[in-house]
Formats: sequence, structure tokens, C-alpha cells
Amino acid sequence: MTLRPRLAMTADLVPPGVAVADIGADHAYLPVHLVRAGVCPRAIASDIGEGPLGNARKTIQRAGLEQKIELRLSDGFQCFAAVDANCWVLAGMGGTLMARLLDAALWLQNPGTVIVAQPMRHAEELREWLIAHGFMIERESVCRDAGRAYLALRAVHDGVARAYPPGYIYYGELPHNDSPYAREILSRELKLLQIRRKNDSQKGAYDDLHARYIQLFG
Repeated sequence: MTLRPRLAMTADLVPPGVAVADIGADHAYLPVHLVRAGVCPRAIASDIGEGPLGNARKTIQRAGLEQKIELRLSDGFQCFAAVDANCWVLAGMGGTLMARLLDAALWLQNPGTVIVAQPMRHAEELREWLIAHGFMIERESVCRDAGRAYLALRAVHDGVARAYPPGYIYYGELPHNDSPYAREILSRELKLLQIRRKNDSQKGAYDDLHARYIQLFG
């Protein structure tokens, strides 16, 4: 099974050797890939609906991984506890929804908890939640899938309060990524902030991102 670029990028951010839970797994392609490739010893594939969970079950059965991948019907993290996994994956949903789901599972704020996320939009809301709740964003990756640039990030909880520049939630660790797709995403964020700059509260964030963009790309 070959993962599409967006999911392959997300899978590459999962640290090896940990139990993983995919929240909103749909067809369970990601957990099947991680277990079959030996990255994770076991996984949980969850979804809010019986239909997607049925699709996941078929994928897991075809891979012969019923003993290593558990299926769980859950609205976000509702039917989970901290002991269920070391790494929690959210992919293919908006950053606004991700932040809301995380906010309902504050037990995730344990030292060493890893969150791997691939927001389809509004990554700034996800970053804002993570840094406000003691997570350090370690790495951000980018790719192109179906004609659009996407990002994924990995964050680990260490409980350290850090001061960030005003535009950080809009660019995160992307300035450290020399891919042209990072430039595409940053350009997109810059245009978004340019519109929002009409609100004075966004001026600092826009100026910060604009300065970094000019520094990187001229």
C-alpha cells in the first residue's frame, strides 16, 4: 500500500517504537502503514462514525493486522485515556477542529506526549493551542498533494513556557524548511494576514511574518 504524499509526510513524523493512536483514521491507511513498516508495535484506529470504522476494519483485515491494530468508535479523544498511546495523530481535518478536540482532552498534557498533526487549514489555531498548553513544536514538514502544498508538524509536551514572536503561530518552524512548498505556504499565510491586518490586533503578526519572508526569500 502506497500512501499519498500528505499521509506519507505525516507518517514520517511519527517517532519509531511507540504505540500510536490515529484520531479520525477513516480507512486506517496510516496506522496500517506504521505497523506493517515496523515503525509502531501497535496502533489504535478511531473514528466518530460506524461507516469510516467499517472501512478501517476492511483495510486492517486485508493487511492481516487485526492483532496489532485496535478499532475504536470515539468522538475525538472521548473514549481514550493517556495510557492508550504515546503518540497521537490527527490528520485531514482543520486546525480549528484539532484545537477543539485537544482542548477536550487536557490529560494529553503529560511529559513526553507526542502529537503529530496534519491540518488542512488554519494551522495557526493548532499552533496557538499547542504552545499555550506546554507543547514544543519540534519539526514541520511540507509536501505537495493534488496540486496543493500541505504541512504536518510534530509537537512534544515538556511543560515549558516559552515566549514566541507575534507571527509564530502563522509560520511555526517553516522558516527552517528550505522546500519550495514551505515558501508557498508562507506566501499563502502572508496574504491571509495582509487581509486580517485591517484589524490592528494582527499588525504585529503580519509585520513579523513579512520580515521573515523577506529575509528568507527577498
